[in-house]
Amino acid sequence: MAIFSVHLPDKAAPEAIADRAVFVRDGFAIWALLFGPLWFLRYREWLGLVGWIALAVLITLSERWVGPVTTGGFELILAIATGVVANDVRRLSLRLRGFRESGVVEGESRDAAERRFFDAWLVQPRPASPPAPPALHPGRSVPPGVLGLFPESGARP
Repeated sequence: MAIFSVHLPDKAAPEAIADRAVFVRDGFAIWALLFGPLWFLRYREWLGLVGWIALAVLITLSERWVGPVTTGGFELILAIATGVVANDVRRLSLRLRGFRESGVVEGESRDAAERRFFDAWLVQPRPASPPAPPALHPGRSVPPGVLGLFPESGARP
């Protein structure tokens, strides 16, 4: 079972919210590990793409000083880190574009998670019946004229 976070647009017509909902899978993104910049392009994550390119350029420029073997290690670390943080970058980008995280849902696939979320989301809550007024001391009645804990009104010890 996969876990998805659900992101809904803040400023959208109520009938268009379901069409613009975004489901982001939680966990490691294997396709981001294998095809880092292409993954960012596919999901239009420009912030992530710019960060990835900046790190790749720095690693390439560092080859002169640290050697090709160490640079290869840095490239491997960049690929693994891309797979680890890719979905988090996607969530951050959605938040910056005006989406709010509306829930978390579990499903075998993205389609199953969508069905499960919208089945629960479309159910309208029933109005609750108004609560009964609380009874302070249901078994004891207060005689008229008594205020507080004094047995008789106006009496002094």
